[in-house]
Amino acid sequence: MLLLLIVAGALLATLSVRRSLLAAQADLRQARADLINGDAAGAQHAFALAGERFHSVRGGAPGLFLKATGWMPGLGHSAETTLAIADAGGTASDAGGLMAAAVVQTPGGLAALSPNGGGFSIDALTPLTQAVSRADVLLTQALASVRKSPGSFLVGPVANARTLLLAQLGSLQAEVHSSSSILQGLPTFLGQDAPRNYLLTAQDPAEQRGTGGVIGAYTILTVDNGRFSFAPFKPIQSLPIPPLNQVPAPSAEYAKNYNQFRSGERFWLAINLTPDFPTAAQAILNAYKVAEGVQLDGVIFTDPFALKALLRVEGATEIPKLGTRVSAANVVSLVTNRAFSIFPNPNVRKQVLGAVATAVVQGFVHGPKVSIPDLKILAASVGEGHILVYSTDPVIEQGLRGTGAGGALPAASGDFLAVIENSAGANKVDYYQDRSVTYTAVLAEGGTAAGTTEVRLTNNAPTSGQPAYVIGPHPGFSRAGESSQLLNVYCGAACEFLSATKDGVPVNLGSGTELGHVFFQGFFRTPSGQTSDLRIDSFRRGAWKPSGSGGTYQLTYLGQTTVRPTTLRVVVVVPDGAHITSTSPSMQIAGTTAVWSGTPTHRMLFTVDFSG
Repeated sequence: MLLLLIVAGALLATLSVRRSLLAAQADLRQARADLINGDAAGAQHAFALAGERFHSVRGGAPGLFLKATGWMPGLGHSAETTLAIADAGGTASDAGGLMAAAVVQTPGGLAALSPNGGGFSIDALTPLTQAVSRADVLLTQALASVRKSPGSFLVGPVANARTLLLAQLGSLQAEVHSSSSILQGLPTFLGQDAPRNYLLTAQDPAEQRGTGGVIGAYTILTVDNGRFSFAPFKPIQSLPIPPLNQVPAPSAEYAKNYNQFRSGERFWLAINLTPDFPTAAQAILNAYKVAEGVQLDGVIFTDPFALKALLRVEGATEIPKLGTRVSAANVVSLVTNRAFSIFPNPNVRKQVLGAVATAVVQGFVHGPKVSIPDLKILAASVGEGHILVYSTDPVIEQGLRGTGAGGALPAASGDFLAVIENSAGANKVDYYQDRSVTYTAVLAEGGTAAGTTEVRLTNNAPTSGQPAYVIGPHPGFSRAGESSQLLNVYCGAACEFLSATKDGVPVNLGSGTELGHVFFQGFFRTPSGQTSDLRIDSFRRGAWKPSGSGGTYQLTYLGQTTVRPTTLRVVVVVPDGAHITSTSPSMQIAGTTAVWSGTPTHRMLFTVDFSG
């Protein structure tokens, strides 16, 4: 009888704790929303309220009762883990409160993260830098405490709460850690101690490259104690071409995969075939030093979608050399397509497009501080990889690699997919291409999976009516309006090729490795008005993690900037005899199959949990 009363009391205590934890989680969601919307004071209050709820769990009567039942078989682990969750929630709340308080104390709040009147006020960032650094420490401690808590023999709600918190805390800690590194490295990056010089380039996704698009023009951006200045933009082909054997490769792997495409006039145009931006940036810095005898401090890539985001913030800009106003509505079509008809001379065109980029970027740098909604627009553009930043300073570079701005090919546990095109047609017909990707993973025993990747490329380019520079023909590369692509499909480290077909006909593909990922590679031509279908079947070990009678499958998807958005469909079929217990938001469940379809973001994580 006494044992029954103790068990009943423990269950009631657990329910009480659960209500407190749910209320605290609601406070955290409100705090995050307030912080994102610029209400730092409101966020500070909500974080404090959440912290009080979390901390009261351990000290209150329900928490004390759970401690007292820690010795009981079947209840002890659940009680211990529940209290660990409460402690971690309290610590995370404290971390959020520190950051919110720092934003309150920073002149201009989060808007201090944007330039004003030609530069940044470096000293104004000090309180925020210190607070984020301290929050990073607290979140690391919170994550460690949950990881140390019992993960087995838990009642269902506690097990689910632990799994969810580990995922959420892990993501949050990674974001805050990256932010801390970036803030700590910003003074050096912004030239507080000495001027810093960066190669600023404009990518054109109408001619695809691994990082987004071919480099059309460049300038040298100098940052001196937070103040920005720009040299005139020049065509990338105006740089001297150094002998390839005199330029150190960023890695032996890069040289093996890409040096074969960088001969002669293609040297600078093919330097960013890799989807890993830090590798491409290192290749550029090494080549620039040999070509110009100057060691730069970093590389910044922008594309037309970055200019579009900036113009949404600052409004339309008059471009005297263009004789018209450039706006968010017309800048992408202008720089990726229409400019080739308006300015047939490539040198003139690149000077004009350089003037567009200069006017837009300088308008942002020299304008007033932006609002919170404007910061959201810019942050979204950075997150989608439209602005990429590499620094030779290891502190800020470490932080950048954890964000969309770093452009790093991510290491991924579990399954992985990236479809990367590099135009081989010496034209701009990627402007007219539609791309769809379908990936199907059929899970089997022992963490294995059979993977099928289907890529459809539809070429809508005309064969006439556009300059030859846009649609060709280019003898030796492509016919008029023809798309010619070097296509790489990346998967995880333990990925084995089974077979491939193009338009239903078996084909042989090359293969290689890059930064821990296997890729399959082939050249494909798609004439104007036609469609190419590629199918690759593969086998993957370690695609999912077994757990008890079920397991967890995770797929990391890395996108590539295209003028016309890629469409993606992900299909996951769980092992025979299993049923799906949970999935990532917006995945649809139909029996033993989970499906997601739509326009993907630059990087996505799909998770499917199942039980036997």
